[in-house]
Amino acid sequence: MNIKKILALEDFNTTFAKKLAADPKHLQRYEKLITDEFNKTGDISVFLEGLKVVAKAKGNIKGLAKNAKVTRKSIYNMLSKDSNPGIKSFLAIYKLLGGKVKFSFKKA
Repeated sequence: MNIKKILALEDFNTTFAKKLAADPKHLQRYEKLITDEFNKTGDISVFLEGLKVVAKAKGNIKGLAKNAKVTRKSIYNMLSKDSNPGIKSFLAIYKLLGGKVKFSFKKA
């Protein structure tokens, strides 16, 4: 089973989020894992599914939104099925979780 399918399992996410909430160091490692995975693959859907787990582990969207300086609505939109988050909201959350942003351009 690939990581996308595992992350999409709601019961797994809820149980795993509770374990992460009980161990802040484990939560930090998980946040690093999802940002590293996004850096490696560029697959935003994996990052957003991981973000759902982080949001559950941290206990509330309001606190996550406040720390990232985005609206709660933006986060709920990002976490909805088939979301297409705006770059500003995505980068705010990504940076909050320790992601490093680096842009490069290729000549066409």
